[in-house]
Amino acid sequence: MTIPIHIATNLAVFLILSNIPGIEANYYDLALIISSNLVDLDHLFSRPIYHPKRNPFKTHFLHKKWMYMIALSFILFFVRPVMFLGVGLLLHFLLDYIYIKREKV
Repeated sequence: MTIPIHIATNLAVFLILSNIPGIEANYYDLALIISSNLVDLDHLFSRPIYHPKRNPFKTHFLHKKWMYMIALSFILFFVRPVMFLGVGLLLHFLLDYIYIKREKV
């Protein structure tokens, strides 16, 4: 999945969450939800760096450990200072999973 789709989805979810009473979202939270896309830095270690038909869960080392990353995301989800990082990571892996199922990679 391309990074612009990840960022647009993160921004949309941030706007939705910031309108929920009891969650006072600020720029720090916005930076955390956007920085969850840094998990894609593992693409730089693959050759070629971008391949449209590549399954990230099989080839990229941070995506291979997806069960651990999702468990970490759920833990982060319940710790308020980094809650948006957990939400961003969950969204990231969800979007990658949707991409794999849609493209049948």
